[in-house]
Amino acid sequence: MSARLALGMSRAGDLVELAAVLGDGTHTYTLSAQIAGSVVLLPMEALVQAFEAHPPMRMRLLEELAREVSRGYDASCQHRMSRTRRRSGQVSAA
Repeated sequence: MSARLALGMSRAGDLVELAAVLGDGTHTYTLSAQIAGSVVLLPMEALVQAFEAHPPMRMRLLEELAREVSRGYDASCQHRMSRTRRRSGQVSAA
C-alpha cells in the first residue's frame, strides 16, 4: 500500500476524483506534486449543494467522467495492441 504508482499527469484545468464526487464519495487515490503548483479542493457538501441547485452540472460532470473512462480504455487497448504487434513481429522475424 505504500508503493507509488504513476497513473498519469494532471494539467491545468483537469478535474480529478470525478468518480468519487459523482459516486459514493469513496476516495480513490492521492495526488502528489513533483513541482510547485496550485489546486482547488472543494468540500463534498458544497458539491452536493451545487448539484442540487444546478442539476445539469451533475450531468456535465458525468459526461466528462464517461469521456475520461473512454480515453483510459482506448489507451489501454492501444497499449495492448502495440505489445501484441511487437510480439508477433519478434516471432515472425525468428
